[in-house]
Amino acid sequence: MESASLAGPSSQPVFLAENRNLRLFTIFLLYAGQGIPLGLFDFTIPAWMAVSGASARDIAFVVAMTGIPWSFKFIAGFMMDRYTLLAMGRRRIWIIGAQIVMIALLAIFAIISPGPRDVLILGLVALAVNTATVFQDVAVDGLTVDILPEEERSMGGALASGGQVIGIAVSAGLTGTMVYAFGASAAYIACALLVVLVTVHVIWVRERVGERRLPWSRGEAQQVNILAQADHWLPLLKGALRNTFSRQSLSYFPILVSVGLTYGICLIAVPMIATGETGWAEDQLGSLNGTAQLVAGVATIAIGGFAVGKLGAQRAFWISRCAFIALTGWMIWVADSWSDPRVLIIFVLGWTVLHFFGAISEVVINMRLSPPAIAATQFSIFMAFSNMGISLAGILIGSIAMLSEPKAMLMFLIGVHILSVLILLVVKYPTRQIGALDIPAATGTDPAVADPIAHPARD
Repeated sequence: MESASLAGPSSQPVFLAENRNLRLFTIFLLYAGQGIPLGLFDFTIPAWMAVSGASARDIAFVVAMTGIPWSFKFIAGFMMDRYTLLAMGRRRIWIIGAQIVMIALLAIFAIISPGPRDVLILGLVALAVNTATVFQDVAVDGLTVDILPEEERSMGGALASGGQVIGIAVSAGLTGTMVYAFGASAAYIACALLVVLVTVHVIWVRERVGERRLPWSRGEAQQVNILAQADHWLPLLKGALRNTFSRQSLSYFPILVSVGLTYGICLIAVPMIATGETGWAEDQLGSLNGTAQLVAGVATIAIGGFAVGKLGAQRAFWISRCAFIALTGWMIWVADSWSDPRVLIIFVLGWTVLHFFGAISEVVINMRLSPPAIAATQFSIFMAFSNMGISLAGILIGSIAMLSEPKAMLMFLIGVHILSVLILLVVKYPTRQIGALDIPAATGTDPAVADPIAHPARD
C-alpha cells in the first residue's frame, strides 16, 4: 500500500482527507462544475426561447425536462453506494466519468445546434446533459458527506451552495452573451471547456493517502472505505428505506419540494416578466442573472456559512423562507410597476440570494440525515425531492391555466413557503450526522441501518 511517507511531502497536499484547504476548495470547484450546465439550461436557454417568442408552455416543457433527471438522483446514489472502484476512493471514478460524458454530450449538441423553436430537441438535449450532470452531482454529494468532519459542514454547505451558484453565474453570463452574439453552439462549447478544467483538477487530487489517481495507477482501497461500502443490495436498500421513512425524513420532504418549486417557478416567471413587462432582451436578462448568481455566490461563501453556523441550520432555514415570503409579497404588491427595471433587478437579486442562503441549511441537514454507509443514496433521495419540485413547477404551469401568469405563480409560492416555515418551526432535525458513530469497526453493526434519530436536535 502506498503510504504517506512513500507519497512524499511534495505530493501530500493532493489528498483531500489530509488537507483542509484543498478539501474545501475541491468541494467548491466541483459544485461550481455542476453549476456550468445549470446556468445554460436553467437561465440562458429559457431566456433565449422567451425572446424568440416561445410560449410559457414550451419554456415550461424544457425546464421540466431539465429537472426530470434530478428527480431520480436516488438511482445514481444506489449505484454509487453499491459499486465503485475503491482503489480510487468511493467517489472519484464516478465524478471523473460523469464529467467526461458531460463534455462529450455538450460537444455533440454543439454540432446538432437545435434552434429556439425546436422544443422537443431542446428538451432532449436538456434531459441528456442533465442526466450526466446528475451522476456528477450525486458523486460530489457523497464525497462531501464522506470527507467533511462535522465542524466543517456549515462552511462546506456554504461552499457547495456558493460554488454551484458561482458556476451558474459564470455559465449564465458567458452563455447568455455567446448565444446572443454567436448562437447556441458556441455556448455549448464554452460550457464543455469549463467542465474540462474541473475534470483536470479531479484527476489530480485523491481522496485518501494510498489510493490510485487513475484506474491503472499504483494504489489500494483504504480500510475506512472498505468498511463503509455496501457488499450487497439488501443492507443498502434496507438502510435507505428505514431512513427515508423515518419521522424526520417524511416531514422534511415537503420542505425540499418547496425549494424546488421556488427555483422552477422563478426560472419561468422571471423571463416572462422581463420580456413581457420590463421589455428586456435576452442579453440584458442573461447579464442580470449572471450578476445575481455571482452576488449570491460571493455572499453565500463570505457570510452564509458563518451565519448558518451561528444560527443553526434549521433556524437559518426558516428565517430565509420568511424573507422570501416577504420579498414575493412585495413583488406582487408592486405588480403595476413591473415595467420599471429596478423592480425586476431587486426581485432577481433577492430571490437568488435567499435561495442559495437557504441551500446552505438544506445541504447541512441533508448531510446530517444521511448515514455514512448510504450517504450518496440518502443524500440523493433528499435532493431528488428538491429537484422534483423543479419539474413539478413546469408541469403545474404547463397544465393549470390559472398559473399561466407570473403574478399567480408568485402567489402560489407564498402559500408553499408558509407551509414549509410551519414545518420547520414544529419538527426538530438532528444537529449531527446520524449513524456517524456506528461504524462497523467500532460496533460491529451495519451503519446503513443506524437509528435515524440517534442525536437530539438543538437548532
